[in-house]
Amino acid sequence: MTRTVTNNLVTGSTDQPALTPPPLTKYLMLISAAIIIGSLFTIGLSQWTERQHFELVNQQGTARLELYASTVEAAKQRFDYLPYIVSRDLQISMLLTGRSGIDSVNHKLKSWQAESGAAVLYLMDASGKVLASSNWQEPESFIGNNYHFRPYFQDAVNGGRGQFFAVGASTGQPGLFLSRPVWVNNQVVGVAVVKIDMTQLEDDWTKGGERVLVADNDGVIFLSSNPRWKYNSLAAIDSDTLDRLTAEKKYGPNLITPLNILEQRTSPLGHRIIKLLTSDTDKSKNFLMHHRSLSDLNWTLYYLSDLSDLVYKKRSALFIGLLSTLLLVLISMIIVNRSQSRRLLEQRVTKRTQALNETNRQLIREIDSRIQTEEQLRQTHEELIQAEKLAALGQMSAGIVHEISQPLSAMQTFTASARLLLQRDDKTAAQENLNDISAMIRRVSSIVTHLKSFASKSRDITTPVEINGVLQNALLILSPRLDIETLHLDIQSTNERQYVVADEIKLEQILVNLIRNALDAMEQSDPVNQHEIKIWSEVQQDKTHIFIADNGPGIDPDHLPRVFDPFFTTKPTGEGLGLGLSVSYGIAKAFGGDLAVVENQQDGTLFRLTLDSASAPGSPNE
Repeated sequence: MTRTVTNNLVTGSTDQPALTPPPLTKYLMLISAAIIIGSLFTIGLSQWTERQHFELVNQQGTARLELYASTVEAAKQRFDYLPYIVSRDLQISMLLTGRSGIDSVNHKLKSWQAESGAAVLYLMDASGKVLASSNWQEPESFIGNNYHFRPYFQDAVNGGRGQFFAVGASTGQPGLFLSRPVWVNNQVVGVAVVKIDMTQLEDDWTKGGERVLVADNDGVIFLSSNPRWKYNSLAAIDSDTLDRLTAEKKYGPNLITPLNILEQRTSPLGHRIIKLLTSDTDKSKNFLMHHRSLSDLNWTLYYLSDLSDLVYKKRSALFIGLLSTLLLVLISMIIVNRSQSRRLLEQRVTKRTQALNETNRQLIREIDSRIQTEEQLRQTHEELIQAEKLAALGQMSAGIVHEISQPLSAMQTFTASARLLLQRDDKTAAQENLNDISAMIRRVSSIVTHLKSFASKSRDITTPVEINGVLQNALLILSPRLDIETLHLDIQSTNERQYVVADEIKLEQILVNLIRNALDAMEQSDPVNQHEIKIWSEVQQDKTHIFIADNGPGIDPDHLPRVFDPFFTTKPTGEGLGLGLSVSYGIAKAFGGDLAVVENQQDGTLFRLTLDSASAPGSPNE
């Protein structure tokens, strides 16, 4: 048996300088660096969060502006054709030239107004007086009113197209007025006007919870989702503009005052950030103001995005930044502490390594000593096995000598007889004598060869061994003691060859010892009566059991615990060393098997040798 011991030694210097704690400045520098980095990270995160939010709000606001701009323009374009149709109608021209009655024109205007969904459709003469109107039957009829002061009339009577948003002078209801001139013989004789109610847009904006407003070119808000914002200006208006608006009666009796707007700052994308103080619900809120020009109408559309979420996002960014700063401070403290702990640990490891090195060397010495002891024990055990074999051969020597001497004596007789037969020229009889001599020589040679093999030392290598061959060899060695009339040998062989994992010579030694013990036990108990030895084998899963039974006196139950102990024997003094069963038991255990005394219901003793089953050499399962 060979063992390899690998020695990994860790060496270190025994002289280590005393460790001193790091100076306070190192702690302060690391903590200051962590605070600075954390603060920069917090500022950067806050700015990045703000910019991302403004980009998102800007995208949403731009999309909403386009949507609401299209709805405002669509509301105007829906009725843009109507004044033109009225101005081109023949009956309208005949009324303005005094060739048609007013009632028919009123009915026609009413039908067009009802069909189109316009608020009011009416006709004015060249002086600005309303001659016919779709609301001629209503208390607030426009007929007879003069609107020459309205810019939409002045634009149309001068041959152009007019459009003007104002509060109705008669109804007090705001609306968009679109006008076209009525031409007769290349001369403007009247003006066709349609009034569009745009309050539905305000209702839609209010229901949607949006903050939308529309201002004219003077900066006056006339459409808004918030009624409190209407008829206020986005900035202060000079006196000349106010006088003009009053003369035009554009917003009726409403007093135009600046909307209370607090300028906050400009967003990173260039939009105004304002705070409106005209509503209690919006008092503490900031808004991002988006705007888009409505060029066809000479208006400006505004959309206000609520920036309340920005406050919460910046607070979250600040909180994350503070946590990051604290985490950096904590990490820096941990780094310093771990650095100190590592140095202390290195010092302890160095000292511990020295002790371990000495222990390691001592352990190696003990392992070497144990290996030498085990090798000596193994050699002693092998020598004991060899000595036991030689002792067994010594005990069987008388029988073996008798087994060999008989053929030798017979060969002398047959040799002399063969000479006489040759002298008599009886070659046939001489040949028969020579054949008998040759058979006896082969028998003696077989006995001697097997005795030499049995007496030799084993190679201590386990291989697949066929049981019947080993058993026949054991019987050949014991043949002098087996060839007696009072012994019946019952060997129950199987049709198939059975193989076990063992060393052939040592397995033969076990069988010789067990059969000799059976013979000795039967001869000592009753040397006269008929004796019987029964040998058979059984295979159970991956184990093979070899049974050897005799009809001797058996083993005393008090002796069973010691039957395999070295030097234990029940034979008379001088007839045994008490090593046979002990050596056989050790060999069986070395094979990975077992040797045991089995309870026998009949007389005598039953031994069971258990070994691992093996496949035949050269088979696919080998």
